[in-house]
Amino acid sequence: MICREKEHPYLLVMILKDLINYRGGIINIEIGLVSIRIKGRIIIINFDIILLGNNKAVLRMSWL
Repeated sequence: MICREKEHPYLLVMILKDLINYRGGIINIEIGLVSIRIKGRIIIINFDIILLGNNKAVLRMSWL
């Protein structure tokens, strides 16, 4: 997978729109298109990334 700088970075916020200050709170990295299978359906999507240090993952779907 290839990581690249996002063309349009955005602020990382909680579901109630509270800002997250971790690493400046800016999502500025993305990976290219990834094919994933969920319940038998194949979805092609790109993922936005923030470096988390020791944390495992934070996921965000565009509809949240």
